[in-house]
Amino acid sequence: MSDILRVDNLRKTFGQRIILDQLSFAVPAGSSLAITGPSGCGKSTLLNIIGMLEAPTSGTIQLNGRTLPKINSAAATKLRREAINYLFQSYALISDKTAFDNALLGLHYVKTNKAEKQAQVEQLFDRLGLSTVKNDLVSTLSGGEQQRLALARCILKPGNLILADEPTGALDQDLAQHVLTEMLTLQHEHHKTLIIVTHDPHVAQRCDEIMQLG
Repeated sequence: MSDILRVDNLRKTFGQRIILDQLSFAVPAGSSLAITGPSGCGKSTLLNIIGMLEAPTSGTIQLNGRTLPKINSAAATKLRREAINYLFQSYALISDKTAFDNALLGLHYVKTNKAEKQAQVEQLFDRLGLSTVKNDLVSTLSGGEQQRLALARCILKPGNLILADEPTGALDQDLAQHVLTEMLTLQHEHHKTLIIVTHDPHVAQRCDEIMQLG
């Protein structure tokens, strides 16, 4: 299995404070990696650097065999749009749009007709138990429904790398495990790679690999 991501000698500092120091690792395509560690150890910072939301102090990152461009470049914008899917604890949904419209945004840059896009959303909503709320505004959905909706949008996007920052952190343990099961199953079925930041050992243990920071 080839590596989708390679990180070499990554270093991140804030002033005199060292957040990440000469970090190197690789992530095989189609696998799941949990990044764990105490608060303040750089987990979310690492995820943001991989996702080109923050710049490293030094070191290199390769995605699909190509070195990541500078974060403020047009190439980075294109890569974020086409290759990387984000799944945040805050869900990042549009509250005054329906669940269905939010999911459709995942297919915004996919060149298929409207009927095909709608069919893809319908199929995934059936799978995730969201069909009954598809016409409801996001602001009226429960936390679990919003998280499943964010997952649906993430899976629908064309990128093959999912970066998830504490995606189940706001859910109770039973619901968190249910959402995680759906996430890992869909990740494998859609041939995507998952990197997940988590404090929860139950979440980490279900991933293919665990990387401890700090």
